[in-house]
Amino acid sequence: MTPAMTASIPSANDKTILVIDADAAKADNVRELIEFMDMPSVITAIPADWRERLGERRLEAMFVGPELTDSEVAGLVSQLEEMDPNVPIVMMQDGAA
Repeated sequence: MTPAMTASIPSANDKTILVIDADAAKADNVRELIEFMDMPSVITAIPADWRERLGERRLEAMFVGPELTDSEVAGLVSQLEEMDPNVPIVMMQDGAA
């Protein structure tokens, strides 16, 4: 696990941005950009572990990388709709990170 993937102890009030990408380096680049804009809690994950990594934090937005397959994206959207249908999803394109 990289330092970027390490998070502090979460609370339900933590506002969190989640960056999901199959390419960890691209996810870290986007995380750094968001942190630069003063968002205090940004975590990165792969599609298989995003809910575990998010924990009890309050999700403000989800950034989804271009490396994910259509079925992975559909699964993420479905899971997120069950959790909170109002969370914005930002679909990144190649070259965005």
